[in-house]
Amino acid sequence: MIIILLVSMFAAITPFVYGIYSQEVLHVPFGDKPASTGTLVAIGLGVIALVGAANYLIIKMTLKVKITSDALWVSFPPLIRRWRKFTPSMIERYEFRTYNAHREFGGHGIKKRPRKGSAYTISGKEGLQLYFTNGKKLLIGTQRKQAFEYALKKLMETEKRSYD
Repeated sequence: MIIILLVSMFAAITPFVYGIYSQEVLHVPFGDKPASTGTLVAIGLGVIALVGAANYLIIKMTLKVKITSDALWVSFPPLIRRWRKFTPSMIERYEFRTYNAHREFGGHGIKKRPRKGSAYTISGKEGLQLYFTNGKKLLIGTQRKQAFEYALKKLMETEKRSYD
């Protein structure tokens, strides 16, 4: 992943570096309507800042899930810093399933599709599909299916026992 991010940074700044080199060292105007070297430097720095910020977000993104005695909590920093709470009364049913993030949601990350629902995934193919009482759906990717399944089963059983 780091290699891909470095290649993206290199691909983004190469035209600006070449343009500056062409105009300052070779004394050949860069493009049909050449911009000044100062403009090329400013735009190049802007591109570096934007690509750098996007790469930083990609590197720092983590999917955090915790299950307490009363709820399932999900956070996806740095994009969603606040913990979202899902209580057993909100969950109609759930299942663990294999998914294809690219085919179903257009890739990993925070995704929302009209018929598929929402998805929070980082990598992998295993996830928890939640079906809510309001008709909405949420897929949460996991690398630790067994631990997740055990904790969620306990959470849902605790809710059932409180109704009996």
